[in-house]
Amino acid sequence: MTVTVDVWFDFICPYSLITRHVLAKALHGRDAAPAFHPFEVNPNCVEEAGEYPRGVWENSVRPLGAERGVHLAGPPGTPLRRARMALLGYQYAREHGAGARYTDLVFSAYFHHWQDISDPTVLAGLAVEAGLDRAGFRAAIMSARYARAHQQSLAHARGPAQVTMVPVIVAGQRRIDGVPTAEELARAVEEAIAAAGAPAVPAAPGAGQGLWDMTTPAPPGVALPAAVPKPLPGTRTRLHGI
Repeated sequence: MTVTVDVWFDFICPYSLITRHVLAKALHGRDAAPAFHPFEVNPNCVEEAGEYPRGVWENSVRPLGAERGVHLAGPPGTPLRRARMALLGYQYAREHGAGARYTDLVFSAYFHHWQDISDPTVLAGLAVEAGLDRAGFRAAIMSARYARAHQQSLAHARGPAQVTMVPVIVAGQRRIDGVPTAEELARAVEEAIAAAGAPAVPAAPGAGQGLWDMTTPAPPGVALPAAVPKPLPGTRTRLHGI
């Protein structure tokens, strides 16, 4: 049986991006599949969330990314108003079988191409790249239905799952708060596989795949958004809560 690895993430969290790379390495060749759960770090933030706290990028994000094999040149330059719209889009993408591809594209658009992922037009373009219907996607992110699904996800995270930060990973009986190493996560997954009585190496091909580690060329069918000029210094506002 395939073991599920639960992962809570937020699109504006660089540590969530790094964790996706670690996850891709740890799950490769193992009978395990990720289940991603959106967790909005600042659900009640003001419209403009702003930039990352001073020093966090150079002192924490970039060194940790380099240690885990993820190159991050610098913090996104586009002021992020909210992650809410992108997370609503994830609910739609997941429902239509494109959750992993959509998530890879949104992370890449924000952290590597400095695009504003709070803009419905930008998100709709990414949704099309992920193979989703543009009109259906736009209707979804404006709808009460997907807003309710998002709120239910947040309620479960803050309640039964006891999530207060991202990333959080749960594999079997092991819970990891923060960014693990690939070795640490692989051990947790192997323990979960053993506890479930599943074989350590599955017979079916492709298990543990489907995630792009973002350090290699994009896989077939994943078209990256076009790069945009980085805004001039001084155009960012403050980001709180990451």
